[in-house]
Amino acid sequence: MDWNYLRTFHAVAETGSLTKAAEQLSISHATAFRHVRAFETALGSRVFEKVKGQYMLTEAGEEILGLAKSVAVSIGDIERQGKGRDVQLKGRVRLTAPGSFSYFFLPGYLSDFRRKYPDISVELLTSNDEINMSTRAAEIALRVTSTPPDHLIGRKIADIPWGIYGSPNYLQKHGQPQTIADLQKHQLIAATGPLARRPGFVYLDQECRDQIAIRCDDLMPMASFALQSEGLALLPADMCREGLTRCMAFSPAPDNQLWLLTHPDLRNIERVKQVMRFLSSAFKLETRLHPVDSGTN
Repeated sequence: MDWNYLRTFHAVAETGSLTKAAEQLSISHATAFRHVRAFETALGSRVFEKVKGQYMLTEAGEEILGLAKSVAVSIGDIERQGKGRDVQLKGRVRLTAPGSFSYFFLPGYLSDFRRKYPDISVELLTSNDEINMSTRAAEIALRVTSTPPDHLIGRKIADIPWGIYGSPNYLQKHGQPQTIADLQKHQLIAATGPLARRPGFVYLDQECRDQIAIRCDDLMPMASFALQSEGLALLPADMCREGLTRCMAFSPAPDNQLWLLTHPDLRNIERVKQVMRFLSSAFKLETRLHPVDSGTN
């Protein structure tokens, strides 16, 4: 049985009015009526009679009222306790994020957050997969997407540009490209699998196929191959690692959009709000996401 039916029954019994009960519970008159009818159906007996416009308890209703009062009080206590926990800056928050952010950005950010909010523990789940946040597998999702799911709420916190990256050893030996046309003179590290459908990699396949020396289905090994001087790699700014030099921007690849998302039911939980605010501010100030080319485009 839906506990709301019992709550509505108790309110109608206390006020003698469907309208007053609906106002008390902040529901519509039609919803209150439906709750009472559903409650009677579940019990198999009528609990009210309407006498001169007032809802009067039947004998069955009288017998149930005492139990309903104690249950209603218990439900109220549970809700108050839950709401009390929601406004406290303590407890656990689970955050899911892609690998590059989990490895290169979030450890520093979350260490700073823990110093400011020591009673909030953050669990970091590294994944690129969509999380069903309705099941509370995670409270917050950091995702690179241009189309965030309709069932989640949040904000775009950064635009992340792509660029051509190479190791100093490679660039010293082969020179540094200044324009997209210069890529025809270099070995390239490109994509395979679903990643190959990204606009930037589609362009490389169409215009520079003969220069592609290595393919990967993940950006992190692409960066690693570039570090080994195996060629130039097309990477978003969040993938730039120590030892890689950004040579030039790459206009065929549109900026990635970084979103911070949560489930609508969690928007007013204080610890979730604080984590989202902190991360949003940290990413907006992140200079690594606003790189400067070492050469001239």
